[in-house]
Amino acid sequence: MEKLNSQERIIEIVKLLAKRHYSGMTNKQLAFEINTSETNICRDMAILEGKQWIIRGSANEWRLSPQFGGIANEIMKAYQTARLRLTEEEARYASAMQ
Repeated sequence: MEKLNSQERIIEIVKLLAKRHYSGMTNKQLAFEINTSETNICRDMAILEGKQWIIRGSANEWRLSPQFGGIANEIMKAYQTARLRLTEEEARYASAMQ
């Protein structure tokens, strides 16, 4: 695996933690999977933890936080709003055609 910059590492960390959400991952495991140093992982995790995107479990493993999961909920709400607006507009056009 090629060397990743910090932004790329953070994206890979999030993807790995999403795949292993139940068990979580340690800094050592993340460093091995991403092919980087534990120092880099510590730095990256501090950023993610500061934004409340990750939480630390009882065995010192990292998991994505409920706040991170809330992002998906916000996306779903945006789609529901868009769908509702489209349905309303479609109804206005349909009634004008009668």
